[in-house]
Amino acid sequence: MRPDVRRIVELLQRGRERQASDLHIEPGQGAAYRIFTRIERVPGPPIEPEEIGTFIDWTLDKLSRARLDKLGMADGVFAEHQLGSVRIHASRGKNGSRLAIRFLARSIPELESLRLPPVIETLASLRSGLVLVVGPTGCGKSTTIASLLDRINASDSKHIITLEDPIEYQHAWLCSVVTQYEIGRDVASFTDGVRGALRADPDVLFIGELRGFETVAACLQAAETGHLVFAALHTPSETSPAINRIIGLFPSNEQERARHRMADALRAIVGLRLIPLIDGSGLRAAVEILMMTDASRRMLRDGATHQLRGAIASSRKEGSQTLEMHLSELLARGDIDAAAARAASCYPDELRDLSPAATRRRY
Repeated sequence: MRPDVRRIVELLQRGRERQASDLHIEPGQGAAYRIFTRIERVPGPPIEPEEIGTFIDWTLDKLSRARLDKLGMADGVFAEHQLGSVRIHASRGKNGSRLAIRFLARSIPELESLRLPPVIETLASLRSGLVLVVGPTGCGKSTTIASLLDRINASDSKHIITLEDPIEYQHAWLCSVVTQYEIGRDVASFTDGVRGALRADPDVLFIGELRGFETVAACLQAAETGHLVFAALHTPSETSPAINRIIGLFPSNEQERARHRMADALRAIVGLRLIPLIDGSGLRAAVEILMMTDASRRMLRDGATHQLRGAIASSRKEGSQTLEMHLSELLARGDIDAAAARAASCYPDELRDLSPAATRRRY
């Protein structure tokens, strides 16, 4: 280990031990962890700008460092035996460069280990169409999709192409061939990457972030032409806001056609939200799922996205569920408490606390 980055490395090592999801470092201010959704300051003297600069030089490649100098922000993934993999976001500040470092899993998690509803596993066996995984930053979108791709890679002979900014998980060739592109290094943009990927004999595409209507249009084209497309979208975990945001990216005169294309191409929407476990030992994903049906396709074509919540509730046998349904199940099992469930929900009146403690209070 380089001695001039020892303090930051020690912070990262301690963060791994404490199951932190992120480490924030600001010159002149100090350092802080995010541990199970809460920010926790790290005691001790501030880290000097020179130390942060040396760490950036050690961990980011030349292209990322040039981007930081030119644009004031840069991202990269760094892997080291003792530390594992981390995603680094460096940004320019008044007192020097700042760091926001995300701890990544040391390997791609097994799909079962994520404890998601069983219907999620069936998405890996789809032959074509679009699967959207949505939610706020840090809710597990990339990890969920990486686990689905790993399932395909381990069980089927496909050509999988990923477009990411940056690449978080490295996929070795198993049964499938996997080609991974990093935006800004290998291709200029997500839109260019999707268009190029369609000429590279793909079966499965992963688009790390839907940015702008051109990327969405290219994504829909891929799904419409017989490819299976997984795409991540930074948005609230609920289905209707996610669809409205995508349609809203298109010019107003193209939105009706975009709704029809989405209705035909979309297979499922998975909305993720991480909830603290009641025993304080970690986080658990609460999931809203829309598995497309004829009824939900009609609603999408007609622009009646406000009715999709009712369609989800009435199609549980297909695997659909509202976020509140899943939160209620987690409450009933005693995995989370009522306060955490209410904080995560836009419809807290729909929550049903079926935990043993709640039942005893009623009778």
